[in-house]
Amino acid sequence: MKPQPAPPCPRRLAFTLIELLVVIAIIAILASMLLPTLASAKEKGARTQCVSNNRQLGLAVQMYAMDSQDYMPWPNWENSQRGWLYQPTGGRAPDPLRTNELTFIEAGLYFSYLKERKVYSCPLDRTNDVSWQKRRQRISSYIMNGAVCAFGRNTTRTFKLGSFNPAAYVMWEPDIKNFGGVWGANKGHDASQYPNSEEGVGRRHKKGAVITGFSGQVHFIRYEDFQREQVQNKPGLLWCVPDSKTGE
Repeated sequence: MKPQPAPPCPRRLAFTLIELLVVIAIIAILASMLLPTLASAKEKGARTQCVSNNRQLGLAVQMYAMDSQDYMPWPNWENSQRGWLYQPTGGRAPDPLRTNELTFIEAGLYFSYLKERKVYSCPLDRTNDVSWQKRRQRISSYIMNGAVCAFGRNTTRTFKLGSFNPAAYVMWEPDIKNFGGVWGANKGHDASQYPNSEEGVGRRHKKGAVITGFSGQVHFIRYEDFQREQVQNKPGLLWCVPDSKTGE
């Protein structure tokens, strides 16, 4: 008998270096295509929550006015007295990280209507961001239009809700550029501000920010539309002090 040939050795399956590099390149291309889509979906989800927060704040505006002879709450202008967001302590906003100061937050004029602090925060306003850690007022991502107290010209009183143009803007997400003192001096973040170019609308969302009107309407406003309104229209939807010819 002829000796049988030895069976062939099974071929070892393995990637060559070139094949491996091709696979890595394909994965990188797919990731570069998918990541923007995922980021966009995440931002849209955060925007939806932000809109929901502002709708609840808009309702609080209406309910507080109904319970207060139509007067608006104090906007916490320069931390001078109890306002919509908090009761000042030691001439400053209470710190949400200090448990002994939480009662000052719950003393805010809207808290009894909202019952939850998370309504005050945009999901994109994260506690590990520099803007959150360094600013003085860290209770809320949103602020009230200082027109409510004539930008500090009225030192103790506010205007009635019915005296404002219903389409004008009462609350929005602020731009945070400086972390020192109070918004009135362009140095920090209390709970109200001027609607000027130095203290404009925030940039957490991609193309604009969420904004709320005196009538309770909520919508998304583009940066350029906010800037155009604050520059060109006095009086207008931002500069809207009722007893001022220029809204300032």
